[in-house]
Amino acid sequence: MKNQVRSFVSTALFLFFGIAMTISSLSAQTNRAEDKSFYVGLTGGMSHSESQGGMADLRAEVIFSVSRSLKLGLGLGYLSSSDQMHGSGFGGMMGGGGGLAMGLNHSFRSTPLTLTAYLRKPLSDSAGAVLLGGVGYYWSRYQDITVQKKGALGPHLGLGADLRIGRNVLVIGEVSYRFVILNGFMPDLHPGSDLDEQGHRMDGFWYFDQSDDRNHFRMDDGHMDEFRKNLTPFDININGFGMKAGLRLGF
Repeated sequence: MKNQVRSFVSTALFLFFGIAMTISSLSAQTNRAEDKSFYVGLTGGMSHSESQGGMADLRAEVIFSVSRSLKLGLGLGYLSSSDQMHGSGFGGMMGGGGGLAMGLNHSFRSTPLTLTAYLRKPLSDSAGAVLLGGVGYYWSRYQDITVQKKGALGPHLGLGADLRIGRNVLVIGEVSYRFVILNGFMPDLHPGSDLDEQGHRMDGFWYFDQSDDRNHFRMDDGHMDEFRKNLTPFDININGFGMKAGLRLGF
């Protein structure tokens, strides 16, 4: 199913770029002045992902005008989320008997490098609607006890609008959806304790399982090295919508 979705999105992006370039070539001869201009854009907002929930979403971008209707943007972004839990009572939250885990701190950071095509339809002299699509490479960092770094390529599609508030200044807003899955992260084990059904203390380790979005306790039975080797890697799925607004300055 994931491969089918990725294939569909890739085909849609191919058609989008083809249509955009066709429109651009038809209007290029009457828009030579536009071809030489470029913009710098700064946007920020919130994004949601399937495995990380809400994330801060920022992007700086340089946009080059191919024609009046088509622009290409090269952007550098920043996605960030964190989930911190410390101290006693942790186990009770997860169905245990009121255990203790040593400093759980899950944080995720990603720096996407994106290439985006913007196909604009004027609505008036100062406003326009935008269809956007492109692809990005996401350098990502996940930290629990250890720091693990992964990268993945993924497409994005969306809609936007702009409003000119000065000769070279536009206010912009956009809603987009990205398709990105980072593979092969390993769970970390946190020393801690939990209580059994009779209220007796059990020493062992807590670990976070992204597949069910829960923390689990494993009693130290003398075979922890073997248990570590058999831990199942998990994926971080950052598929999701993003909403951003900002300014675009023309030069």
